[in-house]
Amino acid sequence: MKKTICFLMLAISITADLCAQSNKSDKAFEVPENIVINRRFWISLDKGNKMQVELTDINDLEALADIDRLLQTFITDIAPLKDSLGDPLTSKRIDYFVDGQGRKKIRLQQFQPKGASFLINKGELASLRTEQDTIHIIGVISNPPKAQQKISRTNDRYYHLTFYLNNLNELSGYINGAVKEKLTTIKNFENTKWPLILGGGDHYLKKDRSISGGAPRGFVPGAHGDFLVLNFMVNIQNYKNYFVPSFSLGAKLALTNRDRTFKWEPGLFWEPHFIFAKDAQNKLQTYRNDFLTFTYGQGGIPDHDPRKDFTFSAVVSLGYLIHREGDYFDKQTFRFGAGRFAIRKTSIEPSMYFNNFFRGVTPGIRISQYF
Repeated sequence: MKKTICFLMLAISITADLCAQSNKSDKAFEVPENIVINRRFWISLDKGNKMQVELTDINDLEALADIDRLLQTFITDIAPLKDSLGDPLTSKRIDYFVDGQGRKKIRLQQFQPKGASFLINKGELASLRTEQDTIHIIGVISNPPKAQQKISRTNDRYYHLTFYLNNLNELSGYINGAVKEKLTTIKNFENTKWPLILGGGDHYLKKDRSISGGAPRGFVPGAHGDFLVLNFMVNIQNYKNYFVPSFSLGAKLALTNRDRTFKWEPGLFWEPHFIFAKDAQNKLQTYRNDFLTFTYGQGGIPDHDPRKDFTFSAVVSLGYLIHREGDYFDKQTFRFGAGRFAIRKTSIEPSMYFNNFFRGVTPGIRISQYF
């Protein structure tokens, strides 16, 4: 039994070490996690081939001005690997990484097809390859131009080119100015119109329909950094012995740091509270009391995307009674909330109502649903 346990522990340890080594190897050929990619473009080439261009800033296109030379250098560098690329049925992936000192790392991977595919031509059966080859070219930009967006002043700037080709050898056919022309078109016309592609969520450059992006101008989610967002939510809370529904309508301003790891969110909301009670004639009436509420939150950002909720946060709110009906709320009533706990779009916030410098304090709990 002890031998079995020792064997299992050894196997688990070896597996964990192999996984850690594999992850470390993958990261050596990827854009570092702390680098924020702000622009992503797709370029449709001929024969069903495609190219993806990812940039930390749109002005980094200047580093790709001589892309024909870059691609020729890549082809020259992988020429000694030609003998390793001879199997016509495997799909290939080549990772090519150039650091800030011009040092290069190359990784070659080949993948066997998951199944067998065949082509029948004039009665003859031949094997058919269905997976495209992939080339990843990643480079650190030395002496980058001044950035157009608010990005990190200390992190390196990167470009990441990905080619999806029917055959690796087809890359040499694009060292004729064709790719350079596409990049020049993006640089000169990225501020023009990007209509929506019908039937999908992507947009294409009106000047050249072969160029597209997930959003106009190739912005990736969260790439704008600072932004203003309108919010609407419905709330329920208790006030004294009353059940008080309300809603909140307003806006929040998201301000992020340059590394997109932290954000600040001030907000301003109109919040009408509704109390249902009987009047002197024993008739049910609705009394609306409006609060003007300032909110403030700050915390970490997951995945460098400021549109996502905080990874950790400190959120407070302070409301002031600006419209009063009935005698349920005292004049100059404030509402203070802190310690908000959120699950997806539902939040729970302890709060208290008070007036005249924390006199007449009434504790409460608010539950809010965001839309």
